Amino acid sequence: MSVTSLQINQQQWRQAGARLIEMAIAEFLYEEIIQAQQIEVKQVDDAVDSATEPAVWQVNLGEQHYQFQGFQYRLGHWYVQPGSVRQSDPSAERVVKSHIASEESLSDSQPVEQATKQADQTAWNLHQFITHVARQVEVKPFTLAYLIKEMNNTWLAEAHLFDPKRPDSNAITHLPAAAVEGVLRGHPWLIMSKGRMGFGYHDYLSFSPEMQPKLQLLWVAVQRQLAEYRHIEGLDEPILYAQELDAPQLQQFKQRIADTGNMADDYILLLVHPWQWHHWLVSTYAGEIASQQIIELGLSQDWYTPMQSIRTFSNISHPERRYVKLPLSIFNTAVYRGLPSDRNKAAPAFTQWLKTTFAQDQVWQQTGLILLGEDATVTVDQPCFDQIDGAPYQFKELFGCLWRESVHGYLQGSEQVLSQAALVHRDLAGHSVLAALVQRSGLQPLAWLRQFVQVCMTPLLYGLYRYGLVFSPHGENSLLIHDNGVPQRMVIKDFIDDVNLIDEDIAELKSLPPEADLLLRHTAQDLTHFIFTGLFIVHYRYISSIFLQDFNHTEAEFWQQVSDVAHEFHQQHPELNERIQKFDLFRPQFEKICLNRVRLFSHGYADDAERPYPTILHPMPNPIHPEVLAAWQSASV
Repeated sequence: MSVTSLQINQQQWRQAGARLIEMAIAEFLYEEIIQAQQIEVKQVDDAVDSATEPAVWQVNLGEQHYQFQGFQYRLGHWYVQPGSVRQSDPSAERVVKSHIASEESLSDSQPVEQATKQADQTAWNLHQFITHVARQVEVKPFTLAYLIKEMNNTWLAEAHLFDPKRPDSNAITHLPAAAVEGVLRGHPWLIMSKGRMGFGYHDYLSFSPEMQPKLQLLWVAVQRQLAEYRHIEGLDEPILYAQELDAPQLQQFKQRIADTGNMADDYILLLVHPWQWHHWLVSTYAGEIASQQIIELGLSQDWYTPMQSIRTFSNISHPERRYVKLPLSIFNTAVYRGLPSDRNKAAPAFTQWLKTTFAQDQVWQQTGLILLGEDATVTVDQPCFDQIDGAPYQFKELFGCLWRESVHGYLQGSEQVLSQAALVHRDLAGHSVLAALVQRSGLQPLAWLRQFVQVCMTPLLYGLYRYGLVFSPHGENSLLIHDNGVPQRMVIKDFIDDVNLIDEDIAELKSLPPEADLLLRHTAQDLTHFIFTGLFIVHYRYISSIFLQDFNHTEAEFWQQVSDVAHEFHQQHPELNERIQKFDLFRPQFEKICLNRVRLFSHGYADDAERPYPTILHPMPNPIHPEVLAAWQSASV
C-alpha cells in the first residue's frame, strides 16, 4: 500500500494559518462573536474616508490578546491588514517587565529575547486561535473538537494555495472557465471553507478543485425498479446518452449489460463519483450489485474536473457537454454534499417551467440573463434508509446524477466566462482578479462597476418583482460573461436547490408544475433578503472592499452605483410599482444573517433530518437606502 506524503512545507503552513486567522477575526467580528478595542490610530495623508483610516485594534481572548491593523467598514464588516495580526501573551509580557524593573538576569532557559518574542509574535497558529475564541465564547467541547477537525482540513487545503507556481490574477482572467474553478480559495464568509470532512489527504489531492485534478468518472447501470429518469422535453434517454457518450463507449456499455445475461433496455445509465462509489455505494448497495440490479460499466472516456462546489464537474474533453452534479457525502461549508432525492426528481420539471417562462418574457430576456438548465436527472432509491422517517438527511441523498447545461454554448465571439467567485480573489502578490478585469476593460473603476451591477442585478430584480422568484446569486452560483474585461451577461445556475418563491398565489406562478411544491416559500419582506443577504452581503461586500483597497473609492461611492442601478430599474418599470413597494428593497435596515454562528452555537455538528438554518441577529443598515448613503457620504467628506 502506497502512502501519500505531505506536499507542503512549514512556510506554507504558517502562511496559511496567518491568513485564516485574519479571515476568522474579520468574520467573527462581523458576526459579533468577538469584539475588538481600538488602541492606536495611525493617521495617513491620503485617506479618502475617515472611517477607513488604519488603526491598531486588540481582541482579548482570556489571557491571550490578538492585535491587528485595520478598520471597520461602515456596513459593519472588517478589513484586517494582511500580515498584521500579532499574538501577545500577558504572562510573557509580565516576565519581561519584571526583569526590566528588577534589572536581574533571567535564567538561561528563558533569556529576555525569547520572552519578548513570546510576548509579541506573528499569529499563525490557527489551533490556538480557535481554541482561545471557543473558550472565550463558551463553545461546547464536542463542537470545538469537530470545529478543529474541520479547520485542520481547511488549513491544510489553504496551505497548498501558497504555491508560487499558481497563476496570478491577470493570468486567471485569460483561463478557460473550468480552469478558473481550480485556482480560487473558496467561500469568503465561512471560515471553514474547505473542511471536506470525510476526505482523507489522498482524497483531497485527488478530488479537490484547487488541486485541478483530471478525473474519469464511473458509469453504472441501475435496473428501472430501483431508479427513475426525469428530463426536459425532447431529452429522452437515448438522446441524452448520444449527447453525453461517444457511440463506441455507449455500445460497449450495452454489451457489458448483455454479457451479464440482462437486457440493456431494463437499465438506466448514470455517472458516479469514484469516492462515493468506494465509501458509500458499494457497501450500501452490495446486495443489489451482487444480484446485478446495479452493474459497474467502467470509467468514462471523457475527462472531468471539479468545480468550486466540489460535487459538480466540467467536461474538459468536450466542454460543450453538460456539467455533471453528483452526490458526495462529505461535510463541507455547512452541509453534507449529497443530492436530495425529491429535489433531484423535481429539477427537470422546474427547469422546463423556468426556461419556458423566460423564453416568453421579452423584458427578462433583454437583461441578458442566461439560465443553465438542469436538463435530466437519475435518482436511485435506497431500500433501507428511505424507510426511516426522520433519518439524518445525508442518508437520503446518496445515489443519483444531474446533468446541467454547459455555459460553453452561450459564448459569442471573443467572450470569456468565469465564476463570479473569482471576482473576490487575490493572488499571492495581493493583486485582485477584479482589478485585472477593470484594467483589461479600459473602463474607469466606477464605470466598470456600474456596467457589472447593471448586468447582474437587473435580471434578479425583475425575477423578484415579476415572478416572486429569487435565486441564490452568490459567487459560486453565478458566472460573469465578459468581453476583454467588459461585463456582458450574467449566468445563473443551481435552480432546484436554491430557488425560493413568494408565499402568495400570484398569477405569474399559477402555471408552476406540481414538482415545484417542494420549493421554499417566504413572505415578500423575507424574500428580499436573497438580494440583500444573498447578493449584497455574501458577494458585494467583498467586492466593495476591493474597490476601496485597489481604487481608493469610498463605500458610499461603491454603494451609490448599486443604488442608482436599482433606482433606474424601478423608474423604467412603472408597471411593477406595486410589487416594488411590496418587496421594499430600499428599506433602511435588514436583519443581519450569520453563517459562522450556526457552526459555533446554534447547530454545531448535529446530524439532523433537515439542513440547518442561518442565525439571525439584530438589523443592520441597508447600504443602498438614501438616508444611509447620505450619512456615509457626509461623513467621508
